[in-house]
Amino acid sequence: MQDTVCCGCSVVCDDVAVTTKKATLQSLGLCKLGHEYCNSIFSKTRLTQPLLKSNSGKQKPVTISSAIQKSARLLRESQKPLIFGWSNSTTEAIQLGLKLAQVTKGVFDSTASFEYGALFDAKLHGGETGQVNLDDVRDSADHIVYWGVNPAESHHRHASRFTVFPKGKDIPEGRESRVVSVIDIRETESMRLANHQLILAPNSGDVEFLQALIAELEGTQDHLPEKVGGVPTIEFLSFAKQLRDADNVALFYGNGLVHSTHAAQTLPFLAKLSKLLNRGNHRCWTLPMVAYCNTIGSVKTSVATTKLPFSVDFISKGVKAVESIQTSITDSEFDSVLIAGWDALSFLPGPLAKALSSLPSIALSTHPTLTTDKATVVFPVALTGMETTGTVYRMDGTPVQLQPFAKAPKGVPTEEKLLSQLINGVISS
Repeated sequence: MQDTVCCGCSVVCDDVAVTTKKATLQSLGLCKLGHEYCNSIFSKTRLTQPLLKSNSGKQKPVTISSAIQKSARLLRESQKPLIFGWSNSTTEAIQLGLKLAQVTKGVFDSTASFEYGALFDAKLHGGETGQVNLDDVRDSADHIVYWGVNPAESHHRHASRFTVFPKGKDIPEGRESRVVSVIDIRETESMRLANHQLILAPNSGDVEFLQALIAELEGTQDHLPEKVGGVPTIEFLSFAKQLRDADNVALFYGNGLVHSTHAAQTLPFLAKLSKLLNRGNHRCWTLPMVAYCNTIGSVKTSVATTKLPFSVDFISKGVKAVESIQTSITDSEFDSVLIAGWDALSFLPGPLAKALSSLPSIALSTHPTLTTDKATVVFPVALTGMETTGTVYRMDGTPVQLQPFAKAPKGVPTEEKLLSQLINGVISS
């Protein structure tokens, strides 16, 4: 068995081991999602050759030098390229993506602007008490709240490694020393872990529940209806009491809250709730449950380089923030796009995917996707973590050094090597 790091989700488990024999993978510690991710090294659909779209619209294999030459010319001749994706790329590749955006005077953006852009306005990333990591949660959190996220399906080992089951420094009995609450608009698998299973009314439930919770904690509640945001009042009051009594609350929230149509309302209320729970010796830590292995790395790298978390426009004298990348895409402000570390066309809303698919595009990918199917140039790349060294950032901002256990197919470069060649091609020609 060889120690490795799983990049199958943002928990980025570094306590796992694998062995490969006769095109099969055996593992210790990997969850089902992680095993499927790591087992993709044996996929029969793996991309191994660059592809170039011909005048007839069909993609044909070409040499890597021809693909680089075509891509460098495409980017160099673009007035406003979009350098896009990155949440499944290493931090080192992201640094080169930023440099490519700079030399082409384009726009750099990552999935963070779509997943968690509003967090930075609400100042919710990391909570009100400064940096906290999952090890702190394991050691000290006596009330775990999952809001708008279902880790039993999306982050399989989150509960077993850090939040619900493990014993910690101040949590001697593990699960028996914690209260667990799951809040969502429907019953989820994660609710099987919970003391409080709170099912909110769709659309307005989050806002109503947050407002009432804040009023209850402030002591300004006058009258409660029969249900609060869809939750029976008796359940609401029991949850509020245990939240107030907790020494350390760890509140994890996901797309169900952030992508709500009421996100502009819910996030300021969530920030206020966190502030209310941070009093005296009591703490409340708020952490977003990002999906991809290096979403946080894309943000940290962009901030370190440009002081902006995402949506960075490299103008002639410095940088400026793009107010709405979605509007820029649908208004056809870009004339080409390079997509790395994400199957953008499969996950973006229809109008955005349609607008991007109409542009000349360069796709860096390990396997065929809707994004590669539409691309002008396709580059095969090594699988992050399994075939590459480098760094990614766990969902709490902890850097993790990758430990590859396999080699990429012959002739398939890492994203870093390929991006370096593209940058040189743009500069030198």
